[in-house]
Amino acid sequence: MIDTPSAIKQARTSWLVAIAVTAAIIVLHSWLWIHAGAFCGDEVNVIDLAGTHSLTTMTHDSFPVLLPLLVDGWTTMGLGGTDGHLRLLGLMVGIGLACVLWLPAWTARNTPPFWSLIFFGLNGTALYWTDYLRAYGLGTMLILLTLTAAIYLLAKPNWLRAAVFAAAAVLSAQALYQNAVFIAAICLGGWVICLRRNDTTCALKISVAATTAALSVTPYWKSVILWQRSSGAFRPGFSATAVLGNVHDLLAFPLPQSVWIWAFLALMVMVLGAVNLFRPARPAPTGEVLTAGESALFAGVVLSSSLLGYWIFLHVAALITSPWYFLPVMGLAAACFDVGIAWTNLPRLPRAMALGIWTATTCISIPFAARDLNCRFSNMDLVANHLKREISPQDYIVVTPWYLGISFHRYYHGPAAWDTLPPVADHATYRFDLVPTAASDLARAEQPVIDHISRTLQAGHRIWIVGWMSVPPPGRKAATPVGQFVAANSLRFQPVDLQIKGQTSDYENVGLLRAEGWKEP
Repeated sequence: MIDTPSAIKQARTSWLVAIAVTAAIIVLHSWLWIHAGAFCGDEVNVIDLAGTHSLTTMTHDSFPVLLPLLVDGWTTMGLGGTDGHLRLLGLMVGIGLACVLWLPAWTARNTPPFWSLIFFGLNGTALYWTDYLRAYGLGTMLILLTLTAAIYLLAKPNWLRAAVFAAAAVLSAQALYQNAVFIAAICLGGWVICLRRNDTTCALKISVAATTAALSVTPYWKSVILWQRSSGAFRPGFSATAVLGNVHDLLAFPLPQSVWIWAFLALMVMVLGAVNLFRPARPAPTGEVLTAGESALFAGVVLSSSLLGYWIFLHVAALITSPWYFLPVMGLAAACFDVGIAWTNLPRLPRAMALGIWTATTCISIPFAARDLNCRFSNMDLVANHLKREISPQDYIVVTPWYLGISFHRYYHGPAAWDTLPPVADHATYRFDLVPTAASDLARAEQPVIDHISRTLQAGHRIWIVGWMSVPPPGRKAATPVGQFVAANSLRFQPVDLQIKGQTSDYENVGLLRAEGWKEP
């Protein structure tokens, strides 16, 4: 088919617009880097694990060693001296992901990305958690590289391309355990294409890559089992309501109606995949790209199996889920939209509607994202700075709950003693194994903290409570025994106005309370 002048103009415009949107995404990542603020406890945990320089210790988290290794290498190069320098690593992951969004559509169809740029790249919520110094942004980038490598192999099957696919799959598996689900989905999509082509050699190449990726994570089995046993309090069981709520939080950007667009596009990709499953195979075109039917079929299989597989994974893992858990499947779905739906081939009216949605979403997303990304990950550094100015060596600090002690340990360097509720012996990383779970053990562990509070107040010094505890109204009991003791035995117990400007993420927006004076019970 000969390209008409209008088709050439449309193609050139789509490339220019995609480049402009990508540039806007990179600017937004840089904007977040400027305003990200202190590291929250989850990020400090990664930094401290990386600081051990031990591969065995680096496995003591909910994902494999790739990110801690990168942080360790980054610090070894002299780039980890400040929070801002360390956050550059998150910025690079975000920018890398924005660039990787181009690869699936480019490899499958020789076209620029369309759906993924606006619905994933410009999604302020997804963008925020991409730069979060945990493995989810890195894992998302690598699973998209794995998707691209699979398309690259299918376009021209040979062992060199199979090696590229295997390398991408291994890196993906080393970033996130849940990426194993998506690697399996990508392999399934490739096997379906091979079945249509009756190409057993290409299917064998995909099988070798899949086996290599699976073998690469076998050394983690012992660590995974130990982590599951020690973190039982954070594995209360699968909650479909919580999962759907997290997914909604991610997809409902920039407007709540965006959820329906995501659902429609996902349904469209899966329907097109099912339709092309029963169509006769056509010879692949020149230029080392997939046919339109193969692209649609591959995307439909990958998307449907990823959604089903991840639902099963979450059910088995029984974890408390958070929005960032869904970044990889969200990014993979957005890439499947580009691979499975060629918007330039749509009839005139649907194409015009797609362009209208694309333009409106872009115009709304950029200012909304800039607003939402002016948000700190934690205010613990500001709380610690306030304490360093106000505290005396005889005061006493209580951090509650205990896991906030990880970020407090990083930022507080004052003279006063401090403990967490309940007290734990190690504040460098999450030590679930040191946290008492039985009510009797918990009460026994907290008693020394209550005794220290009593001695401090009776001596005329102050108690500072960092974290999530509220002052009970008159006549009401506090939610915790320690809070009740402080409220009942201090003359003044009130929150401290930290005068923090701007937003802080709800996940670590901690407060500061001050108690002073002794009141006999």
